[in-house]
Amino acid sequence: MSRQQQEELIKSLATEVRKFIAGTILFNEKVAKELGLNGTDLQCLNLLDLKGPLKPGELAQWCALTTGGVTVILDRLEKAGYIRRESNPADRRSLIIRPVPARARKLRRIYQSKSDTLLKVLSGYDETGLQTILGFFQKANLGSAD
Repeated sequence: MSRQQQEELIKSLATEVRKFIAGTILFNEKVAKELGLNGTDLQCLNLLDLKGPLKPGELAQWCALTTGGVTVILDRLEKAGYIRRESNPADRRSLIIRPVPARARKLRRIYQSKSDTLLKVLSGYDETGLQTILGFFQKANLGSAD
């Protein structure tokens, strides 16, 4: 592949990634609105689903927000019935944030069609292709707390 072809391919890939991100954000905003949440609150729930129960400070790191900002989000999510704050058995001075299971299941059902579509697309790739895609996302996500 020539240098010019590689540059064009990279540019096309970057464009498609931007389209994917835009579509995902718009879908998430629609879901958040339907649930009476905002986009940030919904993504905090998503992170809790991905990472499991977290301390508020850990969630703040994941969201790149202040602990005060996360407290406001947790207040809204708790009031709406999406999370529970529980005492941390390992440290009486801190809390653990847990999603409410019934609400988490409802949220997963909403995202199921998107997950099914993604799985269908990915199933068309062989192991090498899947490893390449996985490697791309792992490198692209290095900026997140993990």
